[in-house]
Amino acid sequence: MSALAAKHSLSRRVFGTVFSVAFIGIAVFAIAGTVFLHANLARSTKNELYDEVEIVATALSSAEDDVAMLKNMKFDSKRVTLIDVGGDVIYDSEESESLMENHENRPEIEEARAEGHGSAERSSSTLGEVMLYEAVALDNGQVVRLAEAQEGLIAILASFVAPLILIAVIVLVVSFFAARRESRIIIAPLLDVDLDHPKRNMDNAYSEMVPMLERIESQRKELKRQMRVLADNDRMRREFTANITHELKTPLTTISGYAELIAGGMVADDADLRDFGSRIYREAGRLTALVNDILTLSNLDEAERSDHADSTSILGSMEPVDLPRMLDSVMQRLEQVAKKGEVTIVCDPHPSMVVGVPRLLDELAYNLASNAIRYNLPGGKVTLACGMDEAKRPYIQVIDTGIGIAPEEQDKVFERFYRVDKSRSKARGGTGLGLAIVKHAASFHGANIDLASELGQGTCITVTFPVQVWPDMGEGASPVVLDATTA
Repeated sequence: MSALAAKHSLSRRVFGTVFSVAFIGIAVFAIAGTVFLHANLARSTKNELYDEVEIVATALSSAEDDVAMLKNMKFDSKRVTLIDVGGDVIYDSEESESLMENHENRPEIEEARAEGHGSAERSSSTLGEVMLYEAVALDNGQVVRLAEAQEGLIAILASFVAPLILIAVIVLVVSFFAARRESRIIIAPLLDVDLDHPKRNMDNAYSEMVPMLERIESQRKELKRQMRVLADNDRMRREFTANITHELKTPLTTISGYAELIAGGMVADDADLRDFGSRIYREAGRLTALVNDILTLSNLDEAERSDHADSTSILGSMEPVDLPRMLDSVMQRLEQVAKKGEVTIVCDPHPSMVVGVPRLLDELAYNLASNAIRYNLPGGKVTLACGMDEAKRPYIQVIDTGIGIAPEEQDKVFERFYRVDKSRSKARGGTGLGLAIVKHAASFHGANIDLASELGQGTCITVTFPVQVWPDMGEGASPVVLDATTA
């Protein structure tokens, strides 16, 4: 038997339920009908006995010889008994009086002597029969009693066996086809479910199915989203591989070409030799910067997939960082680069501190400032600012008066190897990874990045960190939320 066949079939279960209900209905109907019929027959027999015993009592009241009169009466299937004052049987239509016991303690006799009329019901020795008794007290102290056997439930049910079987067969046959038809109708909406488009079945589905279909639709959308993410990741991986290969190949080709010329003795002039050496040095520095940026991004990617302890071992320990001091250091390191590009770089610091990895925070600020200088215009300005916003959150802000970023490109500038102006970036030695490092470094510290830019007007990038809490700096130290006053 296959695994599918071994599973419980909902169609069979529905069919079995409908068929069983029909079968139980027949059984209940038969039993209830028998009980109802038995009750009606018993009530009818009691009424008939009641009337007849009253008639017999009236006749005996005017008779000179009670026994003689009873013997002359015909009672069909009924049994008549005459009991004297002491309870002895004077006459019985079926048994010899001498063989019958005293009837004084019989319920119907006691009731008749007390109230004038008595009734009783007792099971007879015959299986399935019940004896009904009606008794009337006579004026002379005697009691006349009529009795009649009434068929019991089993006997009545047995008398209906043949028609019941016929009816049951007909009903069961009809139920069989009805159950099969209904089971198919009930199962149809389940079989019609399109798992690729669950919402199409909402109108015809049972209300109990709607949550399941909604969950399937939600999971289907989530699966498609994950597939798109995987596809995007695969695309980004291929683009990254192509870009990194190209970016590494360019300086290596330049270095290799100049080195080959020098090694082949084709550069005899000292001035040319110094020029070639300078070019090799610049390309080597560009290659080193690119490798360092790739390693930084790789460490950030690995840290994002690791827990806190592992990320600390990868990137370094978390420490309080004084943002004004850090921005001053970044400005000093970029002064010559800004001067060469005819750009003025200034610092607008306000007291603020961030608990983070010092190296990453420094790279974040350095890359933002370097990028602002690289894409600026001669005579432009770059402002490095830091402080606390109204919500007591520390921030780093870099403002430039450069070429700006088009609205359609603002969501792309933080992608790896994306350049707004490729010719300018190449000329200034950009690797295309600076803003990608900024994005991941900010994410690692739980910070948000806000970019505002207009073409020809400049760009403002603000990195806002969460409200800071001092780490435990030693015995007795306690966490304190940082604000401008504390800093």
